[in-house]
Amino acid sequence: MMTFLSLMMSFLISISPVVPSALAPESTSFTCDGSLVEATIYNNENGTYNRVKAYEELDAGAFIVINLVNSKLMLPRTFNVGETSFTDGKWWWNYEDHQHPTFRGLTPLGEIQEFSCEAL
Repeated sequence: MMTFLSLMMSFLISISPVVPSALAPESTSFTCDGSLVEATIYNNENGTYNRVKAYEELDAGAFIVINLVNSKLMLPRTFNVGETSFTDGKWWWNYEDHQHPTFRGLTPLGEIQEFSCEAL
């Protein structure tokens, strides 16, 4: 029984997709509902404004700059366990899926608008 369990676990690990969660490009390009969006993460705990190269390097002062067609957003890091996300209470960006991040905004009527994003 133990051998079967070991074999099964080895098999599952070997077929699991490798997710490049450790590395984050300095600036990432996405299309969100057909519009070009640039997202860059910075650390700023010590006032250094260093670009983040790995998600594991995020410090307490981390934030993301999101360049949209007609505006620019700067969202502080959330401290939600197990996710890389940023929000200011109105806008929310989440890297649960690094190729298809979640991007949401709160409309003036209090409705949540979700944008479909895909890495370029």
